Amino acid sequence: MATNNNDWNAKTWFHRFSILAVSLVITTGTAISPALPAMQKTFSDYSPTLVNMVATIQQIPAFIVLLMSAPLAKRFGIKQMIGLGILLMGISGVVPAFVPNLWFILGSRIIFGIGIGLINSLAITIINIFYGGDDQAQMLGNRNSFETIGLCIVNILVGQLLNISWQVSFLSYFFILVILVIFWKVVPDIKSTETVDQDGNQTHAQVNFAVILAGVFCAVMTMGLATVSVMTPTIVVNGKLGSATDASFVITIFTIASMLMGFLFGQFFKIFRRFVLPLGLLVFTIGLSIMNFAPNLVILTIGVVIIGGAYPLAGTYVFNLMDTVAPKNSNALANSILLVGCNVGTAISPIVMGFLNQISPVSGAQPGIGLFSILIAILMVIIFSFQLVKKPKTK
Repeated sequence: MATNNNDWNAKTWFHRFSILAVSLVITTGTAISPALPAMQKTFSDYSPTLVNMVATIQQIPAFIVLLMSAPLAKRFGIKQMIGLGILLMGISGVVPAFVPNLWFILGSRIIFGIGIGLINSLAITIINIFYGGDDQAQMLGNRNSFETIGLCIVNILVGQLLNISWQVSFLSYFFILVILVIFWKVVPDIKSTETVDQDGNQTHAQVNFAVILAGVFCAVMTMGLATVSVMTPTIVVNGKLGSATDASFVITIFTIASMLMGFLFGQFFKIFRRFVLPLGLLVFTIGLSIMNFAPNLVILTIGVVIIGGAYPLAGTYVFNLMDTVAPKNSNALANSILLVGCNVGTAISPIVMGFLNQISPVSGAQPGIGLFSILIAILMVIIFSFQLVKKPKTK
C-alpha cells in the first residue's frame, strides 16, 4: 500500500472517520422520498409508480456497476474510484434542484446510482486494507451504522428544505460533496491487495446456491425497507395523518431504530443464535401490518420503528452467515452478491408494491404492504420449520 500522506495514521479517530465517511453517502438515495407526494402533484401527468422511482431507480445501475468496481479499482486505483463515485453522487444529487423535468431527474438518479456502485464494495475494501483482527470487525460494524447515520442526516435535511419546495430539497445532497472533500484530502492513495492462499497461489472466488439464495433473501428484505422510505410519505400525506415534514420525521425515527438495533444485534445473537433469523422476520411481519392499518401518525411511527428493527436482526445474520456457507476464499464475492440483492430489492420495490396493491385481498392504507406482510410471515414459518429439523453446519 502506498500513501501520499506522511502524517497518515489509520488508528486516529479523525482518519477512522475519514474512511467511514464514505459509508455515510451509500444509502442516501431513498432519502429524497419525503418529497415524492409533492412531486406527484407537479408531475400529475405521470403515474405515481414512475414518480416513486425517483427514490429507487438509482439502485439499478448501482448493482450493475457494483460488479465492475473491483476491476476498475485495480486498474485506476481505489481512492480514485471512490472519489469519482462520490463526485458523481454529489453532482447528480443536486442538479434536479435546478431542472424540474421528471425524465431529467430520473436520468440524474441513474448517474447517482453509478456513483453508489463504484463505492459500495470499495467502502468495505478500504477497511479490510487498513485494519485487521478485532479492529477490522469493529470498523465494519461501525460502517453499517454510518450508512444509517448518513441516511438519517439527509432525511432531516430533506424534511427541512421541503418547507421551501420539493426542488430545493434536492440541495440536501450537497452533503455528499462535503464528504468528498474530507475523504480526498485525508485518505492517502491506496493500492489493492491480491488474494492468495497459504502457499502464495492466487485464489479464485466462487459462488454456490446458498450464496445466491441469500442474495435473493436480501432483495426481499430491502424491498420491504425501501417500502417504508417510499410509501410512508404517501400514507402520511394522502391519509391526512400529517405533513411531508412529519413523514420525514417518521423516516428519521425509522433509520435511528435500525441503527440502534444494529448495535444490539450481537446481544440478540447470543440469546437466539440461528433463530434470530425467523425472529427478525416475525418482527418484520408485525411492523408491516401495523404500518398498513395505522389510524394515526403515532401508530404509524410505532410500526415503522418495529420494521426498523427487523433488517438488523435478519439481514445482519445472513451477512454473518457467509463465513460459513460461502465457498473457501469467496467471502468478498459472496458479500458482493448480497449487496447486489440489496440494490435490486430497493430498485424494484415501487414496481412490486404497485403490483401487490392491485392483487391484494387485504385492506388498509396500502393493501400491497398488507399482502407483503403475509408473504414474509409464510417465509418466516418455512425458515423456522427448516431450522427446527436441520442442525446448523460449521465450515
